[in-house]
Parts: sequence; C-alpha cells; structure tokens
Amino acid sequence: MDRSEEVNLIERVCAEPVQPVVRCLLRWMSNLLVAALGCSAWASAATAAEIRLGVNAEVSYKEDEAELRRRYAPFLEELGQLSGHKILFFPVYSDRVEQAVAERRFDLLLIHTHLALKAAREAQFQVLAFTDDRKNNKVYFFVRSDSAIKDLPATSACAMGVPGMQSWATATARGTFKTMALPAPRLVATRYQDAVPIMLEVNEACVGVTRSKGLVDDYVAQKKVRVLHVTQPIPLNALAASSTLPPAVVDDIRTAMARMARSKAFESTAFKGLHFSTDELARLDTFFK
Repeated sequence: MDRSEEVNLIERVCAEPVQPVVRCLLRWMSNLLVAALGCSAWASAATAAEIRLGVNAEVSYKEDEAELRRRYAPFLEELGQLSGHKILFFPVYSDRVEQAVAERRFDLLLIHTHLALKAAREAQFQVLAFTDDRKNNKVYFFVRSDSAIKDLPATSACAMGVPGMQSWATATARGTFKTMALPAPRLVATRYQDAVPIMLEVNEACVGVTRSKGLVDDYVAQKKVRVLHVTQPIPLNALAASSTLPPAVVDDIRTAMARMARSKAFESTAFKGLHFSTDELARLDTFFK
C-alpha cells in the first residue's frame, strides 16, 4: 500500500460511523494475523528439509528391509531431531551403489569409504564423516600353509584372489601395495569372500585377501592357510553428501553428528559413532586414490 492509498483509507474510515469502523479494523487485523501465521508456517516448512539417506553399510540381500529399518531407526530418529530435518531411510545394495552415486538418487549416502572418496573426487560429493567400527575393518592377506611365500613383496608376481573388484577389501589391498611401493598382483575376483581360500586350494591364486577374521581363523585352525600380513584399521564406511544438498543443511547434519558423540543411537549398528578430521580425509583419499 503506497502513501496515497493510506491517506484515502484514513479519510474513508474517519467518515464512517464508529461501529462499522471497529468491525472493519477487526477484520483487517484478523487478515493480517492469518497472513503472518501463513508466512511463519511457510518459513518453517522451508527450513525443515526432507533428507533421503541411502545406506549400504550392513545392507545385504540376506536381510529383510524391515529388519534394516529397525536397526537404523534410533540413529535416524536422533539425527533428525538434532538436525531439525526429517531423515528418510533407503537401503542401497552393493550392486546399486555406483548407480546411486552417478544418478544422485539420495541426499546422503552411507557407503564404503573408498567409494565415498571416489564419489567426492568424481561426482562432487562431500565426505562428512567416517565410521568408528566395532570390528572387521582390517584386511588379512593369506597364503597356503605350504606356500614358499614369506612376505607381501613376494606376492607381486602372482595372482591375488579377491572378493569382488569393487569391494572394500580389494580397494584396501590395492592401497596397501601402493603405500608399500610394490607392484600390484594380478587380481582374480570371486563374488563371495568365502570362496577366496578355495581359490588358493585349486591354485587359481597364490595369495588371498578378506576382511573376515572368522573366515581366516577357521582356515588357519584347519592348517590350510597362514596369515601373511594384516593392515592397520581403516574406517569401513563413510557418510557423504550430494552437491544437491544445500550448504546450510549440510552444516545442520555436521552439527548434529558432533552432538551424537557417544550416543546410544548407535548401539544397534556395526559402528560406535561417526567422526571426521581433515587430516584423516587427506590420508585416506591418498591411500585409496
């Protein structure tokens, strides 16, 4: 309303009887209140985002989706409460991770660390945190018990059995050879990590890798293999944000995760919490690159 309209309104009101003027003013104030409430609600809705979280950590076709949702429910609920946003859970199976990254199907992805770092390098994702794992975040290199191989450098000239070309164990094995400045062995992949020791038995490979300590211990107990090398612990998974997520929302997620340190919301997951440091980000990016 410009100045001339305000003057006309005042003159018109002053010329009217008192009661109609009061009713008019009350209606006007009521309309202003409704408009103000509407604007407030719109602002609140605009602030609270609905975030799609794709989870590959601990997700496999062996488990029912309802069980996966139950396991992650406390974590999602607390992250939503502390960030002020609604977090929606979606399972992402291992054979769908690359597609999920390429098509930016989710705002957040909880995936294997080497894939999260690759997404940051090639698809403009941003790594927000690494998992504090309870177990299974080492890689075991093993050979047959009767093998003449005594150390990891001696394996460079032979075939290495791995549980899938894109697996975390395989990526960690590659990073280990690179860090030690060793030529990488020829990789022979199998779909199931339980089959890797069998590859050694039938001479398809002379060294195998796995992150399953139970699998290695079982074959060691049977005197079929011996452990050649064990890596230092490396975060198994990382949380990465898509470039489509607004920076303000990313900051909300970071702040919420910091407040969730030592939270009981992680008790049903395979990791005790989430952490982040720029030094670790740089170190792991160099290792897996």
